[in-house]
Amino acid sequence: MSEWEVLTTEIGEPRAQLLAGFLRGEGIPVHFRTHVPPSVYPLTVDGLAEVQILVPAQDLARAREALAAFEQRGEPDREGSAA
Repeated sequence: MSEWEVLTTEIGEPRAQLLAGFLRGEGIPVHFRTHVPPSVYPLTVDGLAEVQILVPAQDLARAREALAAFEQRGEPDREGSAA
């Protein structure tokens, strides 16, 4: 079984899910670690919304490169072009 390393920490599950989808598209497995129980009401008080994105240790360097490329491109706005 492989060890998992923290790639980044995001505030809120929507952003974490967006990054996870991108990383999975690059062939990198992803797991989440959070202290927030699933809820229909998002919690953002005192770090409770933090979601750690973990990747296999052997994929950490590749995941860092992919994350840097993702952040450099920017997120698409509602019309679909990069912001």
